[in-house]
Amino acid sequence: MSRTLIVTAVQAEADAVCAGLMGSWSRSRGRSNEAPTAPVSPDWDRQLLTTSTLGPYVGRRRGPVTVLAAGTGGPAAAAGTAVALTVAQAAGDPFTLVLSMGVGGGFRGWAEIGDLAVAARLVAADLGAESGLDDPREPQGQIHEMDRSLGFHSTGAPPLPRTGNSSVDGKFLTLDDLGLGSSTIVPDKKLVDRLDTVLGLTGRRVASGPVLSVSTVTGTELRAATLTARLDPVAEGMEGYAVGVAAAAFGVPVGEIRAISNQVGRRDRASWNMPAALASLRTAAGALVAHPEGLLQALRA
Repeated sequence: MSRTLIVTAVQAEADAVCAGLMGSWSRSRGRSNEAPTAPVSPDWDRQLLTTSTLGPYVGRRRGPVTVLAAGTGGPAAAAGTAVALTVAQAAGDPFTLVLSMGVGGGFRGWAEIGDLAVAARLVAADLGAESGLDDPREPQGQIHEMDRSLGFHSTGAPPLPRTGNSSVDGKFLTLDDLGLGSSTIVPDKKLVDRLDTVLGLTGRRVASGPVLSVSTVTGTELRAATLTARLDPVAEGMEGYAVGVAAAAFGVPVGEIRAISNQVGRRDRASWNMPAALASLRTAAGALVAHPEGLLQALRA
């Protein structure tokens, strides 16, 4: 039987996915055929799903689909995914597909709040090296805005040398450029097309393209514009690439789906719409198990 591992970052995302897997339920636990479009409600009971112990992690399972909240960021996501794959393989019941699912930011012109994004490429956008990224208009010794936001201070910052090499100045070097591997994971095109098709029936707008994984969430228009110019992405998250690395180590296909909660750019927490994003995430999960080409086809056979 085909088995799917869905990896989220936080429990709220896992709850939304699990609610979608179970469909719509009332207090009397009567099943409804209505599409799951609302945010997770208190009426939903996690115990409707089977507990799945994966080493130190606890997931929720419906048939061949297991949902795991592995933690925020790449390291936690990679660790949780690798442990889950190891435990399942050792038990003789390995996962055959891994999906990274969660909320994320949408890039303007591609994805708006409430839309769904499917990764045609999983890209580690800030994994690499900077080379001559100093703005020549900035006074020597003045610290960059991003460095300041990370807790560094301008007092006493030493002047930084200029390379004088126009072919290097202002360039970001990827792992590929450095000869240290690849910053990009490309899912199987048939899987991407399948996810596009299934999610397209939800009524939500679906954007397919590069989905970025970042260690620091973008919080300025300048960085958003820089990422757009370099990678032309549709969405940004924090875990997809790391989940993909873990899946690749086991030879398991991987995909990524993001439900958009905000626009990538200047950080404005008040403009984020988490309920809308979680509702879209729930709808996406519901579609994945309701559609004949979805994740539960083995149960219908």
